[in-house]
Amino acid sequence: MRLMVINRREFLVSSLSVGSGAIIDGFLPDLAHASEPKDRLSLFAAARRIQTETSHAYSAALFTPQGDVRSVPLPGRGHDVAVRNLSDTSKVEVVAFARRPGNFAVVFSPDKKQKPFHFFAKQTRHFYGHGVFSPDGKLLYTTENDYENGVGVLGVRDATNGYKQIGEFSSFGIGPHDMALLDDGETLVIANGGIETSPEFGRQILNLTEMEPSLVYINRYTGELLEKQTLPKSLHQLSIRHLTVASKNRVVFGCQFKGVKTLHPPLMGFHDRGRQVKLAQAPEEINRLMNNYVGSVTVDTSGEVIAASCPRSNMITYWDAANQRFLGTRELKDGCGVARTQNTGEFLQTSGVGHVSLSTPAQTQFERFDNVQWDNHAVFVR
Repeated sequence: MRLMVINRREFLVSSLSVGSGAIIDGFLPDLAHASEPKDRLSLFAAARRIQTETSHAYSAALFTPQGDVRSVPLPGRGHDVAVRNLSDTSKVEVVAFARRPGNFAVVFSPDKKQKPFHFFAKQTRHFYGHGVFSPDGKLLYTTENDYENGVGVLGVRDATNGYKQIGEFSSFGIGPHDMALLDDGETLVIANGGIETSPEFGRQILNLTEMEPSLVYINRYTGELLEKQTLPKSLHQLSIRHLTVASKNRVVFGCQFKGVKTLHPPLMGFHDRGRQVKLAQAPEEINRLMNNYVGSVTVDTSGEVIAASCPRSNMITYWDAANQRFLGTRELKDGCGVARTQNTGEFLQTSGVGHVSLSTPAQTQFERFDNVQWDNHAVFVR
């Protein structure tokens, strides 16, 4: 499906149909003159399920759009992957996390001679499926649930010593899910979904009427709370789930609404430190079709264009980070994973039916992995 670039000076699109591939009001000036694609053999990582006629198995893979580089088994369903860049720039390591309320994580690299390594959340904790490394790759921070006390925590692990846990910080909220590091290398931003759960009750929401989603900034060295933003009381069931950091440290996040299904609040948010959160909404019909659910959120290599997946709606939405507005959509059946590539305006996208696509303002290239069901997220490795 072709992605159309429309010059700002020509016209504004007053409406568009889902799946048309249109980009409204121009994609961005830089993207209208995107350079030729770089190396197509960039490496990505994601969790997935391999399906056969009689059974299935979970794994995590390092892959290119053309095929696997390495795959390792997972004890259960995976969620996201964190990338550790090592001092030897030719080497890399990734950690695949269990989907909540799982408690395992698996470490592996492209080197097939290096055996996968497992580590686990401590007792009375489970992972929320996300983590981020310190810039030097020595520490891993993980979002976790202290379910006995009904609060969110961040685990701190020494990646140079078998991922031994060496500390724990409060997330200053309930249900910390995604997390990222700002470009100062010191500030962590956390999406507290506001949803209380316990492994005893699976994924059941225990505090539906009392939810308080928040966006929190903390110092990664001390755990000190630097800033906390909450949504208006009328939107207390709008769970902040996934986020990315765009140019100039603008945080962009996607939400999942847990309130009355006939309501359709805005699902994308933008935040600059020291200011109020701004919620942004797609055109009314698109917003309704997003089905109150945003999956992955990521920014392209320029830091200017956001891709946010809506797997329940079979579409990927695009947003202008600088102007905090909707750009357009692309159809992708059960598409949830989105990752940047080396190219401006380009994203790798994965789906639950095995598709992998590389999308640019000019074209989309599809590949298919047989018997593969990609999970929620995909990440650029190198």
